[in-house]
This record gives sequence, C-alpha cells and structure tokens, in this order.
Amino acid sequence: MAKIVISALLCLAMFGSMVLSSPECPFPNGRFASGDQCDAYTECLDDVPTPKLCPDGLLFHQRTKATGECTYAPYSTCKERARLQPANGTDECPRQFGFYPNGDETKCGVYRNCAHGVASLTKCPEGLAFNEETYQCDWPDLVGSCNAEAFLGFNCPAAEPVDAIAPEVDVSPEGELRYYRHPQTCKKYFVCVNGHPRLYNCGKYLAFNSESKLCDFYNKVPECYALLKEKQKLKAEKQGKF
Repeated sequence: MAKIVISALLCLAMFGSMVLSSPECPFPNGRFASGDQCDAYTECLDDVPTPKLCPDGLLFHQRTKATGECTYAPYSTCKERARLQPANGTDECPRQFGFYPNGDETKCGVYRNCAHGVASLTKCPEGLAFNEETYQCDWPDLVGSCNAEAFLGFNCPAAEPVDAIAPEVDVSPEGELRYYRHPQTCKKYFVCVNGHPRLYNCGKYLAFNSESKLCDFYNKVPECYALLKEKQKLKAEKQGKF
C-alpha cells in the first residue's frame, strides 16, 4: 500500500512540474526567440522566463535549440519575425548598432560602422561599394544605393555596332564583358559588365594589356613601358643622378 502511495505522489509531482513549467521556456535554461519580434528574446533560468531586448540595431539569432545571441542583421535568422523595437538613433546612426551607407551614392566605398550610437567611417577595398543588404563590400553596380559611374569616375562606352546593327546585350549572370585601360594609369583597368564599370588593379610591376585583356609585364605593353621609362627618368633627374 505504501508503494502505491509513493508512486502516486511521484506522478503527481511530475505532473505538477509539467503544469508549472512556463510555455515560454522550451528548456529550463537557455535563450529563446520571442514571438514575432526579431530583436526580442526570452532568457530562461530554472524555467523562469525573463523577456529581454537586443541592443538597438542588433537582432536575435537562435543558434541552437537553447542558445542564441544578438548579432547583425545579415547573420540573424528572423524569417517571419519582422517586428522591431522603435529606433533609438543619433545624428550619426539610424540605430545604436549596425553598418550603414554614408548617404552619398557617389562615395559608396565608405560606410558608417555604428556602435552605441557613434559612427566610425570605414573604407571598402578600392573599387568596391558597401552593400547594406549583405554587410559586405561588393561591385558597385550590384549595390542599389550606388551610382557606379559617378563613384568610379568612368562611363562605359557604348558597344560599336557591327554592320550597322547594334549588338545584343548579354543578360546572363556573367554578363557582357568589355575591357578598357584606366585613363590615368596603366596599372588599373575597367571591366564593363552589361554597361556598368568595375575597377580592377594589376598590382605592382604589371600593366594592363589591351590586346590580351590581361595584366602583363610592362615590356610587353609598349605604350605603358614608354611611360614607365619616362617616369623613371624624371625620378632619377629629380634625385640628381643625371
């Protein structure tokens, strides 16, 4: 009889524990996405839920079933949870945290890195523009808020017609490619992709060869080699060697 009573009490205790367990805590301890708000989460400690918010501008990312952290937008997993806390921005930053364009479509290689409402300016590698959707530096023609031509200072010439027929533009992912040397230096060149420029750099000791459409040694590009020799001569004269 005593065993039956003890078993009944254990079952009652287990059932009571299940009833008292908070529906906001799938596990007794951990962090869990909260409702339809992407920057909100619930922190559970021994089945006791505490609602919390990420810092303004960061979103909650559910890493595992019971762990998660506040992170930047492209790295979160919000899906349908689109609601956010009201913005608490400053004159420099739309929100306290995040990466944002500088607002000038002709200078889209510079973006604002905001932390605690204070912005620091960061530069992309030469020729690339900041893409707010991916938080990465990208080709300027792939960034909606960037004017690639104004940013790079180069307009792609129209393709020359063949037999008075305008060439068709290749709209495949690779696009229509045309190559042009940079008007101010032999080290750089532009690749026009579907009529929009992208800047490339050959690097040290190399020049763009318009015939092969590749970077080449200076002595294989006569016009650039002549410019290089002239530049070396002027430098030597300036240093008093001649």
